Amino acid sequence: MSSANKSAIDWDLIGQYRSLLGATGLADSVAMLQRVMPQYIDELQTHVASQNEKATRAQAHKMKGSCRSLGLNRVGLVMEWLEKESWQWSDVEETLATWPALFEQDCKALVSGL
Repeated sequence: MSSANKSAIDWDLIGQYRSLLGATGLADSVAMLQRVMPQYIDELQTHVASQNEKATRAQAHKMKGSCRSLGLNRVGLVMEWLEKESWQWSDVEETLATWPALFEQDCKALVSGL
């Protein structure tokens, strides 16, 4: 496992979930997140397109929590930045152009590590 994957995913948290939920329960949770995330991304993109800062930050908060709840630290940190920090709309648009691919990459790493 690369060091990027180690820092992208909280493997200690994943180990705790595996103990509680079992491998199948954990895999089901990841699959559910993968199913709902496209809708979350669409909602975020809608808020960004209308330059609704309050709704953008609220949606980023929701996505951050969803990612971090399954140990996806790297993509959660990006959403935390969007939720809490000062930014320009062009920065947000650039971030959203790459974030879905990072999310999928980290989910694949997570699933392969189960």
